[in-house]
Amino acid sequence: MNSEQNNYFFVGTKFGDDDYLEYFRKEGKWELGWHNNEENKQYQKMLKLFNKIKPGDVLFAKSTYVKKNNLPFVKKDDLKVSVMNIRGMATVKEILDDGHTIIVDWKKEYIEREWFFFTGQETIWFPSDITYRTKETNQLIKFAASDEIIIQDYDYFLNHPNWKKYKKLESETMLRNDFLFDYSGILKKSKNLILRGAPGTGKTYLAKEIATELTGGNEDQIGFVQFHPSYDYTDFVEGLRPVSNVDGTIGFKPQDGIFKKFCQRAKEAQKTGGQDNFEEAWGKLTDAINEKQGQYFFPRSSVPASLNSQGNVKFGSPVATKEKVYLLYKGEETNLKHETYQNIVLDHMKESYGLCDYVSPMIETNKKFVFIIDEINRGEISKIFGELFFSIDPEYRGERGSVSTQYANLHETDDKFYIPENVYIIGTMNDIDRSVDTFDFAMRRRFRFVEVTAESQVAMLDKELDIHAEEAKLRLRNLNVAIENVQGLNSHYHIGPSYFLKLKDVDFDYELLWSDYIKPLLEDYLRGSYEEDETLQTLKKAFDLTNNDQTEPQDTGDNDADN
Repeated sequence: MNSEQNNYFFVGTKFGDDDYLEYFRKEGKWELGWHNNEENKQYQKMLKLFNKIKPGDVLFAKSTYVKKNNLPFVKKDDLKVSVMNIRGMATVKEILDDGHTIIVDWKKEYIEREWFFFTGQETIWFPSDITYRTKETNQLIKFAASDEIIIQDYDYFLNHPNWKKYKKLESETMLRNDFLFDYSGILKKSKNLILRGAPGTGKTYLAKEIATELTGGNEDQIGFVQFHPSYDYTDFVEGLRPVSNVDGTIGFKPQDGIFKKFCQRAKEAQKTGGQDNFEEAWGKLTDAINEKQGQYFFPRSSVPASLNSQGNVKFGSPVATKEKVYLLYKGEETNLKHETYQNIVLDHMKESYGLCDYVSPMIETNKKFVFIIDEINRGEISKIFGELFFSIDPEYRGERGSVSTQYANLHETDDKFYIPENVYIIGTMNDIDRSVDTFDFAMRRRFRFVEVTAESQVAMLDKELDIHAEEAKLRLRNLNVAIENVQGLNSHYHIGPSYFLKLKDVDFDYELLWSDYIKPLLEDYLRGSYEEDETLQTLKKAFDLTNNDQTEPQDTGDNDADN
């Protein structure tokens, strides 16, 4: 194959827990996952690479992981090593215009092989896109495309001067993954977790990473809201909201808030199997009634039916509501007024609109949902949660924690609300912010508090700042050491690494970073203190120092704090 004419892509074949390689081989194709949800960020990201692929290019099926033991070379340290298992090879014949399917010719009797270092984790990895890695790429392509398994030049990767940074990043990534694993484990056990720490320590960033880890990256299973002083129960749980009626008038109707909607979605995700096409059949019925404009007759009624302002079926005075008909459909016990009319509607939906018999679904709780509350202590927490104060207790998750909401008397059914067992809550808070409310003790008891330190989050700088990361970390550490030496301040007042991500916005101008972002925060810390100007000058000198001797590693935090 001529590398000047063809490109080489390494593609994943596992989506979730399922491995599709044998299916792809049988069908003579490869597919990009997530295409059933085109708004998915991962799909959109990979689609850009997908669109680079053309007939004649080569795809290598791969999976990536790490290994620590039984390696074909001697390591100089105890790090885990990136490995890519190359499982198959195919030549691209045609790219379909559906945005996810490629017709390929899979090579028969391809020998699986393991490649160490220089691996790609993404579903589509195009190593030729990596600047300054031509030699590494050429070695990899030769290794992957060979009819025989050739020996990788391990010494090259272990000893190449340009690879030292990679090895260091690998080490820090491993530590990062270990932290993430710990946080995820804490959340699974406690159900409710608060990430607390100094400004800019990346609490929100970390919360989203934990949520991604727990949900497998499925954004439909992650919710997000940011509390503020005017946020209340009606936004979070439920409240009355204006609605436009069919006749053009404005009324008020109870509507679920963001958290209640999220919990309902989690409940539905617990259900597997079953049979229920009520929504479809009801839509067909109401469309037919609208078309008749008040002259729709049911077989067992001599009174013409119409739709009222709430979209329910009206027989003169009696009304058959959607909610009550649905209760009858599911066979639940009811004490309904005008039940005869509810049955008329139900029977007609079965006879004329394809309503199938209801089969109750099975319930499983493996699918996890994570709701993130950013700046959780900026709102009046007890008022926002209301009676959910009881339900969020980890001991009362599920139906045993059912409560009647504040607007329950306006509901057409007597169903109570509860937080499903597969819902997890992560809050973030800056507990030195003087403008916010604190947790009352009863609410605090329902959450586990973990401190997020500036030092524990510095790995994000490597990821985001590349070659500028080392200087940024040095200045960050020097500044935080100096802050701890200021009377009245301590580690809770550290500057977090998120502030240094602003370097990208100021074209890596440290003076602008200081004047526009860091200095204003420190001035708030020091306002009214003795020798405020002199202290600020001392902190600026620490920020400007770039000598390794000026800083010492900070504590990474105690994940068992405030259980």
